[in-house]
Amino acid sequence: MTNRIKENIPITFDLLFKILSDQKFLNKDGLGGELPFFIQSYHVNQQNEVEIQLPSLIRRLVAVNINVLEINLYHLCIEILENENLLLQIFKQERAMQKNRLIRVLSGALNIDTKIIPEIRKRMENLQAKIVFITGVGAAFPIIRSHTILNNLQSLVDQVPLVMFFPGTYNNKSLTLFDSLKDENYYRAHNLNEYKI
Repeated sequence: MTNRIKENIPITFDLLFKILSDQKFLNKDGLGGELPFFIQSYHVNQQNEVEIQLPSLIRRLVAVNINVLEINLYHLCIEILENENLLLQIFKQERAMQKNRLIRVLSGALNIDTKIIPEIRKRMENLQAKIVFITGVGAAFPIIRSHTILNNLQSLVDQVPLVMFFPGTYNNKSLTLFDSLKDENYYRAHNLNEYKI
């Protein structure tokens, strides 16, 4: 476990507003042809504070004509299971299932290629957003993994910046969820904790 200093989340979100509303950021300037993928990491113990600040950040951006599409991965999973009439069945069977079996069942019902990415694609086509936020990363784990989502969104998100709010650490080389579970390497995202305007 990393001994990571907690951030002042309101100050972090004020800075985020300045960055995300800057034309340089919106125009993807200075990326050298790299994907406009950004990771805003934060200490996992500050999840509640981040969830409080996110709606306010979105409202502030919308107020200056910057539409944001928020895709909460956890809520997306619940909606897909509800639409497939699977959610109640899974709730009923959950206690009797071993954890590994439950994860396999959920992973099948929430297949990244046939369910998750097509649903994200549909949402992106139906809304003219200038920024995409990916949230709910910790709650959707281990069914959806951060690097899998980022890798699969490369073909979908290249016209607008994508910001993943990540409960853990991103060191420009790898993602460490909850500051304890090292994910696959992911080198293509820019670290918003180090972004300068």
